[in-house]
Amino acid sequence: MLNINLRITNTQQRMKKLAKILFVLGMLSVGIVAQPKWSFHFGGGFYNPSLGFLDSDSNSVIPDMKTFNKNILIDWGVKYQFYPNTRIGYARSNSYHSGKVGDSDFLRTISYRMVTFETFYYPRKRMELNFMLAPMYNKAGMRLTAKSSSTDWDTLLGSYGNGSINLSTGGEMTKRWFGLASMIGLRYYIKSWFAVDAKAGFIQNSYSEKNWKLEKEKVDGPIMNIKKLPVFNVHLIFGW
Repeated sequence: MLNINLRITNTQQRMKKLAKILFVLGMLSVGIVAQPKWSFHFGGGFYNPSLGFLDSDSNSVIPDMKTFNKNILIDWGVKYQFYPNTRIGYARSNSYHSGKVGDSDFLRTISYRMVTFETFYYPRKRMELNFMLAPMYNKAGMRLTAKSSSTDWDTLLGSYGNGSINLSTGGEMTKRWFGLASMIGLRYYIKSWFAVDAKAGFIQNSYSEKNWKLEKEKVDGPIMNIKKLPVFNVHLIFGW
């Protein structure tokens, strides 16, 4: 009888230990699932596109370009960690060029827009190695804006005692195309909520100079050799 009681007691103790282990594992699994992380990044990138007739070296109409206008990208984006080692997000890399074409203000933009999928692991404490794949839907635009007077506006405003004014007039031609980005990155966590991330990889574009749009009209745009471009980025990461 005593042996039976000892066995029951031992069994109960084992069941209690097992229950504690299962409880801890359950809490850990809940903790992992319930740890979605948002992060925002801001930084810059470097690439060397062949812009063809968007380059002042090839087209005398285009304003002079600096290194910033051709080779530097301004980056920002947001990501959501929905699994312990996986993030999804949206990111943009933008290139700008401004100046004068005749008497008009000229602005050229190229925006590489990505839906990012990123996996990562930690080879060392505070250090993360990540891999990113991102389908892209990109946009380029060229805008000309000029100031001119309007006789009709001058007549109307003059009836109220106003003088002549100059109004901004202009138009914008745009082009959209698909692409794909693939990158490998190294991230170092300075704080749990702040890190520095460096990435290197390629962006591939299906750009064609045909079918730009200007005021709902289809026109030919500049020839650009941007099919496959090496890119290097450095970002500051803020998480919460």
